Amino acid sequence: MITGNNKLKFLTIFFVSSLFLASFICFTLINLQAKAEPSGQALSISPPVLELSADPGQSVTASIKLTNISSGDLLIKNQINDFGAKNETGEPNIIFNEAESTSYSLHNWVVAPAPFIIKSKQSKTVDFQINVPKDAEPGGHYAVFRFTGQAPELEETGVALSASLGSLVLLKVSGDVKEQATVSDFYSSNDQFQKQWFFENSPINFLERIKNEGNTHINPTGTIEIFDIFNRKVDTLPVNGNLSDPKNKPRAILPNSVRRFEQTLNKAWLFGPYTAKLKLAYGDQNKNVLTSSSVFWVVPYKLILTVLLIAIVLILLIRFLNKRYKQRIIDKYAQQSERNGSQNIHKSSNQHKSIKPKSTRFNKKHNVEDK
Repeated sequence: MITGNNKLKFLTIFFVSSLFLASFICFTLINLQAKAEPSGQALSISPPVLELSADPGQSVTASIKLTNISSGDLLIKNQINDFGAKNETGEPNIIFNEAESTSYSLHNWVVAPAPFIIKSKQSKTVDFQINVPKDAEPGGHYAVFRFTGQAPELEETGVALSASLGSLVLLKVSGDVKEQATVSDFYSSNDQFQKQWFFENSPINFLERIKNEGNTHINPTGTIEIFDIFNRKVDTLPVNGNLSDPKNKPRAILPNSVRRFEQTLNKAWLFGPYTAKLKLAYGDQNKNVLTSSSVFWVVPYKLILTVLLIAIVLILLIRFLNKRYKQRIIDKYAQQSERNGSQNIHKSSNQHKSIKPKSTRFNKKHNVEDK
């Protein structure tokens, strides 16, 4: 039999042992996690997109900041590749074949630095010199500056695998630069951004597809203004960032490509027809303007049908109650009339009874006189 003191000792030993075991497990897991920290992809990069301008025959410098966020030193290597537009979302299509060249190529003009080491938790600014040929074609030229990092001791083994990250460099060469764009589509849409003009309520989405028909990249930015049937402004939606906000810069559209932008209108109460007016500015000092409009309807038909159904039920109920009330009045009047009729008959009977004695007295008197 376990006494009170023994039981207390047993519980104390059990508690201390459990605490020690839990601490040991946590310490082991932390060490394993630290040892498992990857030595390859442990970099951050800034800026993700770099826009530059140059004249033919001029040299410019692209500066990119790298930070080693891993727990060990990293050997950094770089590679330059051209890129184009992969789809309408702005995802770049990296051209890995260096022999493939287009009118928008940039990688052959870049002088890349040799591999270097970044200490753990340290940053380094890397400069790339871009030498623009004198006969360079005016307009946009594009490349992605990619970086990979691995532990220096793995350099000779060749077994380290690491993903790359990079900055997109957009260079505009002066000259006969053509800045031209059109609105391919602008419409209201459902949650899947499929075209739709009739809605029951918000949210209401909008989709714009802007086509760049020029020979350089553009950064169109602007607003969508929503007006009701009385031409009153209901709301304003920003499109493609803000030039005055460094954290929300407008995204670029590459030449001969289409890029789409999406917005959402959230309003508590909308009813009737509305007009959405798109206005975007782009190009040198935003001198070029794109406009378009789209009409959509908002009718909360389920709410309206519910209100109508309730109204119909109330009308029918009122009519039923009114009919019952009238019937009660009629029945009451009939009962009153019946009672009045009975009373009149009773009175008439009483009158006849009262007259009969008089007649009798008269007859008696008359009889006496006859006698």
